Amino acid sequence: MSDISSLVNEHILKMAPYSSARDEFSGSASVFLDANESWDEGVSKVNRYPDPSATLLRRELDRALNLPYENTAIGNGSDEVIDLLIRIFCNPDRDSIMILSPTYGAYKVFAATSNIKVVDVPLLPNLEINLDNLKKEIVDKRPKLLFLCSPNNPTGRVIPLSVIEEIATFNSGITIVDEAYADFAKDFESAISLINNNDRVVVLRTLSKAWGIAGARVGILIASQFIRDLFVKVKPPYNVSSSSQDIACRALKDEKNIREDITKTIEMRGDLEEFALKLPFVREVIHTEANFILIRVDDANKLYSYLMDKGIIVRNRTNERHLKGCVRITVGSVEENNNLKEALFAYR
Repeated sequence: MSDISSLVNEHILKMAPYSSARDEFSGSASVFLDANESWDEGVSKVNRYPDPSATLLRRELDRALNLPYENTAIGNGSDEVIDLLIRIFCNPDRDSIMILSPTYGAYKVFAATSNIKVVDVPLLPNLEINLDNLKKEIVDKRPKLLFLCSPNNPTGRVIPLSVIEEIATFNSGITIVDEAYADFAKDFESAISLINNNDRVVVLRTLSKAWGIAGARVGILIASQFIRDLFVKVKPPYNVSSSSQDIACRALKDEKNIREDITKTIEMRGDLEEFALKLPFVREVIHTEANFILIRVDDANKLYSYLMDKGIIVRNRTNERHLKGCVRITVGSVEENNNLKEALFAYR
């Protein structure tokens, strides 16, 4: 095990966390007069503060997704988790994070908000990792955080677990593996298995994609006890609402139906890819392991505008590295997919 404390911002190590009323209480009680809440639950029934530890939700995550209770913490979406990890480990105007573009754009945005330098190590033109170049950049730039998105957004590529392990072992900083789309990947091997032997590995999950509750904003950190405790120390005390925690628990209890929906989404993804291959203006279908397809077309800007005029909104990725002419299309409902197909078939 490494000494992670040497990677943490010194002021974070020294700070005293805010102690909420609920943090200071354990056990059972029926009368709560500690948090200056309203005694009247009203029609909304949310007059009490939410559980700052999201205890019931984390128990459900352990049961349904095998995410170890003692290693998890909940964020207001994965975006909050990303933002706080950057704040915990990176000193403004001094430290850096490393990304492998093209990838999820929020890593760069949250680094910018904290005045953290971004070292961009491009993927190869075939959208795979240039491992030798990445290692060279790690040695030269010594990033505090290295973000690996697997399956990647927007390429949909899965990074083999053996490659993630090699990178995380080589990297002396924190390796963060964003597995937001893991549920859609066939035979997926999670980097969670690496945490016990490498406490510099952090995994991110979300219930926004496969579990269908994007509006509830529930992101999940899985990490060593030390990093988990750091995250809990700096996060806002009531960062995930009672309603969001309840919604998440209900979704996890509906596991059978959700997993059926995931299987259906994967089948429809394959169907859309096959359909796209037959379209004369499609130059390439880049297979993904996420809930979207990625196609390269003659004129991405023209196709994007055409679909928008039809009331169909997709993502134009043509300005991203290695993705000239590419459009990313989320797998929708049967009706949405049929509307998309009809529009694409008529496109000239």
